[in-house]
Amino acid sequence: MSKSAPHTFTVKAKDAMLGEITGEIARLLKIPVSLSPLMAKQRVTLDFSAMNLEASLRLLAPQPYVDYVAGGEDSPEPKALAVYLHALNERPPSTTDTVKGSSEVMLIEGNTEEGTDGEEKKKEEDPLKITYAGRQLSVRAHQQPLTIVLFKVASEVGVPFEMRYDSTELIDVDFSNYSIEQAVRRLSPYVRLYYRSDLQTFEIQPLRIALVAPAPVRT
Repeated sequence: MSKSAPHTFTVKAKDAMLGEITGEIARLLKIPVSLSPLMAKQRVTLDFSAMNLEASLRLLAPQPYVDYVAGGEDSPEPKALAVYLHALNERPPSTTDTVKGSSEVMLIEGNTEEGTDGEEKKKEEDPLKITYAGRQLSVRAHQQPLTIVLFKVASEVGVPFEMRYDSTELIDVDFSNYSIEQAVRRLSPYVRLYYRSDLQTFEIQPLRIALVAPAPVRT
């Protein structure tokens, strides 16, 4: 593995057990690399160099998955949390094998407007509007609590929202058709998006959104 980021990998192996190679990758990345029972029996012969993580994994197994976390000012690139190597048509790994939360937020809202006219007026004047369609997120928020915005974003996307930090921040944002990773980075440096990348289909599956506490100020 190259020393500087983004890391690249060089593998030379002849009739080696796949587990030996993935064990070394796990050691270098300091993350778990799991093999399905079928892939654990495989021997491979490989010879490649200077390939990034995802390209390397595609050469190791026909159906690789990677769980990532994205977000934070100090992390311009998503960080891999776990790797799963499966054969085609095997059941995918559980989405909670690595990404687990300790709590989820519930929001109770009321509407004091009465009648159709009131509802239409509220829609026009609503300071918070969030839509998620075609894997694209649009958010318009005027002086809205960050926690409320994140809760509604998570609800639209269909994932849990975990509030590890009780923020009182109010935000003003207005953007359209962002990927969910772009959106969480735009909303706050204290938001984390956990997601799974299917390297065979190139599909992204959001898993969880979390709000974390600011890092302690270094003195």
